[in-house]
Amino acid sequence: MERPNHDLQLIAQGSKEGKAVSLAITIAIQVGVVLALVAGLAASQLKHELLALNATVERPKVVPKAPPPPPPNLVRPPPVTTVIPQFAIVAPPPPAAPAPVKAAPPAPPAVVKPTELKAIARTHSIPPYPTISQRLGEQGTSQLQVAIDVTGSVTDCKIAKSSGSDRLDAAACEYVKGHWKWQPPTQEGKPVAANTLVDVVWNLKNAQ
Repeated sequence: MERPNHDLQLIAQGSKEGKAVSLAITIAIQVGVVLALVAGLAASQLKHELLALNATVERPKVVPKAPPPPPPNLVRPPPVTTVIPQFAIVAPPPPAAPAPVKAAPPAPPAVVKPTELKAIARTHSIPPYPTISQRLGEQGTSQLQVAIDVTGSVTDCKIAKSSGSDRLDAAACEYVKGHWKWQPPTQEGKPVAANTLVDVVWNLKNAQ
């Protein structure tokens, strides 16, 4: 009688193990199904998003450009000939060499201004009137050009302007040469010769 119980226990124990295995298999199948569903949903969602992205990104449409309008039928002007002037470029001459600096010449000695010719008044007396000229009534002014040497004496006498009488002119020259004196001019302190004009007036009122 004990053996049947023991068999029942074994059967019961085997039944429990089978149930556990079956339960484990069932759970594994369910987990696999769930994972498959999740994977399928994820793949479907990813595919949907890729399709949406492809739908969003579209290539721009190429709009064909309109052909340019035909050029107007214009008469071409004659070509313009441009004359290019020719310029000759001349190189500038080289700079001149600077002139040598010369020493300043010594200052010239101070020039002493010459003094003027001065007449000695006491010698410039009236010459005697020629007798024949008095009888003939000759009178006038003899203008003389006289040369004076370094002593103040007259060395030459010429008629610059006649009185109208050769006799009176000759008498004037002779008297001036023999009697009239000058103080000669000086240059650098030395007396020099000179020339001057003098007038001898012949007037019958002064005749002696």
